[in-house]
Amino acid sequence: MIISKITARHVLAASSLFLVVFSLGCASQSSSSQTVQAIQADRVIPTEELLDVGITIFDPGLPPEGQPVPDDVFPELRKAESRFQAIQLMETMQSTGQWGAVRVLPAGHGTTDLRVSGQILQSTGLKLALDIRAVDARGKAWLERRYRMQAQEAVYLNSEVSKRDPFQSIYNEISNDLLEARTKLRNGELAEIRQVSRLQFAANLAPEVFEDYLATDKKGRTRVKRLPAIGDPMMVRVDAIRASENLFIDTLDQNFASFSAKMEAPYASWRKYTYEEEKAYKALKRKALTQQILGGLAILGAALADPGSPVASVARDAAMIGGMAAIHAGIATSKEAKIHAEAIRELAASVETELEPIVIEVRGQTLRLAGSAETQYQEWQDLMREIWAAETGMPVDPNRPGGPTIRSGPDAGTPNDPLEQR
Repeated sequence: MIISKITARHVLAASSLFLVVFSLGCASQSSSSQTVQAIQADRVIPTEELLDVGITIFDPGLPPEGQPVPDDVFPELRKAESRFQAIQLMETMQSTGQWGAVRVLPAGHGTTDLRVSGQILQSTGLKLALDIRAVDARGKAWLERRYRMQAQEAVYLNSEVSKRDPFQSIYNEISNDLLEARTKLRNGELAEIRQVSRLQFAANLAPEVFEDYLATDKKGRTRVKRLPAIGDPMMVRVDAIRASENLFIDTLDQNFASFSAKMEAPYASWRKYTYEEEKAYKALKRKALTQQILGGLAILGAALADPGSPVASVARDAAMIGGMAAIHAGIATSKEAKIHAEAIRELAASVETELEPIVIEVRGQTLRLAGSAETQYQEWQDLMREIWAAETGMPVDPNRPGGPTIRSGPDAGTPNDPLEQR
């Protein structure tokens, strides 16, 4: 009976020891980062084969208002990153020569051939995780994928590569996946996408005139019902206004680029700091876990000692005291790690995220647009609708801010007969 009890205790202790070794082994594992290069164009692609891309400012991935924010999420920084990372993807796609104009757009605004949106799931100096979705003007999804990457350590350690983004491979991979989706299009689809995008802009500008040129099915897929005549005066005006809008967005993107340049140095320092802090944090957590497990084993070993032996009794008491002390030390170490996390939060809160006002000349007038990117873009759209109304004689619809309407009767203004040719 005594032998069976001792054997049982030994088996239990050996099993516990195995769990400790297994836990420590798992805690020391780390994921590796893979370097991915963006595929470059090997020829000059004809204009008619290029698609313009609009990258929406990323969703920062913050919880709804009123809900708690996770300890490792810093709202001030996330809002800045939502712009910074969209710009990184824009610059990556531009550099490949595979696309037309690649622009960053305010959330919910802009008409383009291919729209790319993203949400930040995780962003630290060590890891980046993004949800990316790409949909063309017809409503066809090109890409819906989650990307995860661990930072390239060499960027933090080697001064020669320190100017490189530690997560550049994730942007290269997104660019490559979009390129792969484009190569799967059938003949004629590129032209179809460009036509739909052009008419969508026209319908947004003057829905009463142009919305009947497109049809959208129950699945949200849009197709061209008819095309305006070549040289249609209305469409010529639309194209001119669209060209002006593209210039405005380019100006807005220059503002974004200026913001990105200002953010680059402090953000790189923050990333390096959080990279080192996160590694230290994990090391402290492993140390705390080790101390707590070893403390628990000490208590377990004392509890399994033969209660009939006076020596074992003393050893048991000493081991239990030592085990409790080890657990307490582990808890204290975890608190030290939380202090590091708070230091990261304070540093992130100092990142500047404001945009400069845009000063632009339109139709001989100098305009100053201030506020957020969304506010600036909305003011711009209102201005474009006013220009449309002034040039076509279609007054702004009072029930639709900034939107034109069509008048009938003898005072209808400029006729739209050219639109009748299909």
